Amino acid sequence: MKKLLLSIIVVVLSSWALIAQDDKGHLSAGFETNTTYYLDDKGTGAIAPEGKFGSNNYLKLDYTKGGFSVGGQLEAYLPPILGYYGLYGGTEQGDMFYRFDIYASFVRKGWDIRVGSLYEQFGSGILFRTYEDRALGINNALQGVKVGYTFGDFLTIYGIYGRIRDVKSYSNAMASGADLNFSISRLAKMDDFDLSIGASVLDKYETYGEFSDVDQNPHTLGYSARLNMGYKGFQLSGEYVSRKADPAFYNHLDTTGTQSIQVDFGYSGNGFGGLVTFRKLQNPFFLGLRNQSEDNWSYTYINYVPALTQQHTYSLASMNPYTPQADELGGQVDLFYNFKKNTVLGGKKGMKIHGNFSTYYGGIYDMNLGVYGDSELLFRDLTVDVERWFGKDVKMILYYTWQTYNSATVAKATDDCRLWNSHTVIADVTYKINRKNSLRLELQHLYTKEDHKNWAAALLEYNLAPRWSISVQDMWNYGDTKKHYVNGSVSYSYNKVRAALNMGRFKEGYLCSGGVCRQTPAYTGFNLSLVIML
Repeated sequence: MKKLLLSIIVVVLSSWALIAQDDKGHLSAGFETNTTYYLDDKGTGAIAPEGKFGSNNYLKLDYTKGGFSVGGQLEAYLPPILGYYGLYGGTEQGDMFYRFDIYASFVRKGWDIRVGSLYEQFGSGILFRTYEDRALGINNALQGVKVGYTFGDFLTIYGIYGRIRDVKSYSNAMASGADLNFSISRLAKMDDFDLSIGASVLDKYETYGEFSDVDQNPHTLGYSARLNMGYKGFQLSGEYVSRKADPAFYNHLDTTGTQSIQVDFGYSGNGFGGLVTFRKLQNPFFLGLRNQSEDNWSYTYINYVPALTQQHTYSLASMNPYTPQADELGGQVDLFYNFKKNTVLGGKKGMKIHGNFSTYYGGIYDMNLGVYGDSELLFRDLTVDVERWFGKDVKMILYYTWQTYNSATVAKATDDCRLWNSHTVIADVTYKINRKNSLRLELQHLYTKEDHKNWAAALLEYNLAPRWSISVQDMWNYGDTKKHYVNGSVSYSYNKVRAALNMGRFKEGYLCSGGVCRQTPAYTGFNLSLVIML
């Protein structure tokens, strides 16, 4: 496989070099570092790792000429920051390592050909998705070949074949598949009506090895079918996914296979918008490698199963985010309305009101019995927020969320407390001092009788546009531990450079992106984030 990839890359680059003799093309580069110096903190129990240092670094280079592109990414973990040790497959605390991925591609006259690292998605991603999210530590790119072709503007079809990434290196497990998208409305030249269909097929090839008590067929085959319809402001879409069983430790040797369905109905127009989503999942997660440890599972999936709930950005509202379950039935309703400017409710700049309700039910796996329990409430969230300007200088956001969280979904339940109910109220006020200077105050309060009980939080942020931002905040658990988590930050932006320094005490919790979360440990110290784009 390596020799085949190298040969194809040499051919592509040779052709590109001949064509590019009279054109210098375009070179782009990007560098990012996330570096932390840790301190011991007796107050929270946070212990600095050996060496008291963690640093995740990324250097990306891309060169484009016409339809040809070539590039690569170097990753250096010197060593990984806390929360990534379990991620990197047996990496000991303090270990350093590097990764390097390259690609070459050709996109012209309907053709889309790529060799090397592949980032692709079939449909919504429930069947297959490879992508990079540095904040979460996810980079599950395939190493292989993609060949696609677009007929006119109505039909796109492509196939992929490649090795599955084992975080630090590429494994011998293979993934191959094809995806098709066909726009009937474009072919028929319909003006007001949108109608399209899609279909995908994916096969993972991996020998079972140590799993001697399960089906020894190394192929795990899956399919998906999609339908999308739109008329003026209305949109209806649906996807059905079926996949053969892939019994392994991560799914408790489940032999029932996968059945997933998702339906979305939305409308947008006249200041109003709404989306209703229904989803049913049965054993949806698809691990690239069966022999991964529990700490690595979240990082080596080759599909994408996000939480379809309100994505909270405020710290107390996101204390216990929902994570999708292997047995899940539910959905969400998301509504918003924009009141017009220069009206009684809208004021001079208008007012936005938004509401979201999500709820999910399902059975939770009992490790002792080895079976899924009866269906029960897994998660419920009702969120309402209002944004309005008062005059031209003051903007206020009022935010409320009521959550019911089943702690058994993350193995935190106790005999006397399974469902955690919380109410969180937030006021977020921004005052524009002048054209460049602004001050923002954020006040939060979380009330609950469960977990660690009540929390309060406050943040004060000063912005000097377009360069500087300075903030200080405190999260205080006054209901149980009586601990304060005080930290501050300074950030600077100039052209394509952004630097941020964060310092202080940081609470353990979850870092979420796009409905996917990873658990982060508590730490005290200094963190430098630097991004340079050229």
